Amino acid sequence: MEQPLKTKVDEMLELYLTMEKDFRWENNLSLHFAALTYTQKNNKYVKSSIKSTSEYIKNQTRLFSSFRGNMFMISMLLCSEFDDPEAQFLKLLSYEKWFKEAGFKNSEYMPITCYALLLTCEENMLQERIRKSFEVFTEMKKNNPWITSGDDYPLCVMLANSDSSVETSIQNIVEVYRALNRQGFRKGNGLQLLSHILSFSDENIQIKSERCKSIFDQLRKNKLKIDSQYYAALGLITLLDDDQHEVVSNLIEVTNYLKGLKKYKWLGRGMNVLLASVIVSKQYIENKKEQNKLIDTTLSISIEALIAAQTAAAVSAIVATSVAASTINSQ
Repeated sequence: MEQPLKTKVDEMLELYLTMEKDFRWENNLSLHFAALTYTQKNNKYVKSSIKSTSEYIKNQTRLFSSFRGNMFMISMLLCSEFDDPEAQFLKLLSYEKWFKEAGFKNSEYMPITCYALLLTCEENMLQERIRKSFEVFTEMKKNNPWITSGDDYPLCVMLANSDSSVETSIQNIVEVYRALNRQGFRKGNGLQLLSHILSFSDENIQIKSERCKSIFDQLRKNKLKIDSQYYAALGLITLLDDDQHEVVSNLIEVTNYLKGLKKYKWLGRGMNVLLASVIVSKQYIENKKEQNKLIDTTLSISIEALIAAQTAAAVSAIVATSVAASTINSQ
């Protein structure tokens, strides 16, 4: 494994161990995501900043606000990205109101949706992006009514950033979805997510769907077959089309290294592949910057925003599922 990748993993583990002590009552998976986020952004972790921001969010929201349920995650994301997290949170509250006025429903994914907008949209384009985001969601719902829901909100915001018309964007997603299905991926919510991510690239649909299947097969050959809820990992790696042999080898090596660490082994191979895909994708982008061969700027920004928004959404979904299961088992 390349030394920079190993260093990132070791830094992530060290930070996780610190955060585990600082936030004893927080969900472990959320803490793993927090450690990943800070490590990837190379920002200094300050416990008091996250705690004060969480307290601020609590004071600014009502009891059943979706921000309350994601308080630690949103606080952590804001503190890792901005010097004025409280001021940025007030923007998120405004965005939430505008999203609902546009037609979006309340959802546990709304905070991450607002955060995705904050990362990727200029102030003078906010209302137009929100309007287009709802158009994207509405068209998605028409095509796949049973599997389109709140978990698609963050990506709708990302997809609405395209210069293409909503109809063209949705048609592209549909064609990617069908191409992936022909490659053997089963229809469902996971495949829809994967097709959304791959639609960020203008590359030939057949070529990128075949490459995605190749990555999946290589993972399976190395005993790293993943369930559909972790398909986001495949999408991130597929977008990096420069040298797939090296990229996939790095993905496998980092995943296996994570599996060998006591604190990560229990997460399961799917989550470890997802974490590894973020680390490898970020390293790839940094290498391109250093070599002055930066991949298309729009795609680069999209990947970084996807890493923040989609990994957070995936963690939120898994945490919510775990909480629901625990509740049922306790009855």
